[in-house]
Amino acid sequence: MKLTEDDIYRSSTQYRNWSFTPAQLTAQRLKTNQQASERVKAAVARQRAQRARQSQLDSANTSESERNEVVCLTPEEELKLVDTFCDVAQKLGDFCNYPAEITATCIQFVRRFYLFNSPMTYEGQNITRTAMFIANKAESHFLDVEVFSSQCGKNSTAEKILAPEYLIIQALRYNLDVKHPFRALKGGHLELVELARGNLATLPNASQTATELQNEMLQLPRKAGGPAVKMTGPELEKRLGEAYGFAAYILKTAALLTDSYFLYTPSQIWLAAHLLADEPVTLFYLSTKIPPSHPTYSKLVTTIRACATLISSHRSYRSDRSSAEEKDIRDQQAREEIKALVKKLRQCRDPDKVDLVKLNQAQKRDAVHEGGLEENKAKRRKLQREGYEKEADGFWGPDIAKNGGGK
Repeated sequence: MKLTEDDIYRSSTQYRNWSFTPAQLTAQRLKTNQQASERVKAAVARQRAQRARQSQLDSANTSESERNEVVCLTPEEELKLVDTFCDVAQKLGDFCNYPAEITATCIQFVRRFYLFNSPMTYEGQNITRTAMFIANKAESHFLDVEVFSSQCGKNSTAEKILAPEYLIIQALRYNLDVKHPFRALKGGHLELVELARGNLATLPNASQTATELQNEMLQLPRKAGGPAVKMTGPELEKRLGEAYGFAAYILKTAALLTDSYFLYTPSQIWLAAHLLADEPVTLFYLSTKIPPSHPTYSKLVTTIRACATLISSHRSYRSDRSSAEEKDIRDQQAREEIKALVKKLRQCRDPDKVDLVKLNQAQKRDAVHEGGLEENKAKRRKLQREGYEKEADGFWGPDIAKNGGGK
């Protein structure tokens, strides 16, 4: 039995647990928003009732803000805030000079976390910082939490970084492996360079020789639908290098900040980025793998174009057809919109989840609740620990007795 790259990817947790259709994504975000809104309204009502009892104020003396219904965020507004959290994560990664893989993993952790949790429940700044700390460890780039917290600003402490760590890992379903398109892009670029040099071995059923493919590449139009050109070998390699650089930039920016990882495979994402960078070269590359007359070819190109459309829809994407002024205007509009959303978020935060440090301390194993251990919870946890110990003994064997022991 021979496993292909597709078989390996389909066995990954990213494909099995974190791949969706657009309809599934929309439905899940709506469900998360509805559940969070209900919890926020219930928690606020409970706090208001408690304050009213303590102060013994009747409804006539209650302030207008106390009587007003809590206006919660919509799913669309939550998604815009999550996009902002991802922007912040990207800037944090740049500030700390982390490799692109670490920042990319952090952003996907944030997007996955907020697929099942709401910004109204968990504040984005704390989650983003901790997600970056977890991403460092997931990518085998270990660092001291004290050093990391000092890089995150004056208000950041090691305790604040560690408080939501287990919460995030649990929300991620312990799936810490993220498949990125960076290596695939590099491999595709090297393959294109070998094609341009006439060195690449063709597929068994290929109708063209390596030299014929090289000659065809030298005449590829600069733009889609444009006239054929005549390039020299160095000119073609320079063009391939420029396409690779732009595609790599897209993968590190706009591709990370959209739902592309949820909707498409890493191979489709890198091909979409390369399509945006140089469409004629990308389509030529695909034609060397699948004949354009084959039904799979048109289906694949349609999927890649859809992915490219999604990526290019993000405001951080800038093509040769858009000016820097247009991008600045989009960024300014986005900042004003986010400023209003943050103001709205402050009015609909879940009061029970504001202090994650205290929440983490309260949820520690065998935590004391109201002066005494909860009997049922303690018994349940004790049985769980004993079960884990028995399973460990069954696998590893019991502990080795000390000298003089076990007689």
